[in-house]
Amino acid sequence: MRTIFMTIALVMLMGVALVAGTTEKAMKGNDQATFDGTLVCLACDLKGNEGARAECKVFGHRHALKTKDGKYIAFLENKYSKDLINGEKCHNQKITVHGIYHANANMLDVETFEIGGKTKGWCDGCKSMDGCAMK
Repeated sequence: MRTIFMTIALVMLMGVALVAGTTEKAMKGNDQATFDGTLVCLACDLKGNEGARAECKVFGHRHALKTKDGKYIAFLENKYSKDLINGEKCHNQKITVHGIYHANANMLDVETFEIGGKTKGWCDGCKSMDGCAMK
């Protein structure tokens, strides 16, 4: 229930945004796209920057990508984005994320991401996003 609430809240908070570094084609539909930015807890970031009434202690932190121009892109919740959404290991770190961009929802279905110079992608053997399949 909390996950559904937070997903709805994320989508409502984010409008479709033009994001630096993406192609015009990617902005129009469900296309491959790559975004650069910082992994932030969306609610905490809005609370600190805009005075939003975030309650992460109640509902938990949900991370999103904050682009260089200050726009937010949410991650589609699935096994590929789980580590990014939880964000514990890479909070406030620079990141590049590649996947299928759903412009109408301003949401990215993650395929791979690069953080700290390491690219991570899904490994069926490990059942996680790690670097072993990216070698």
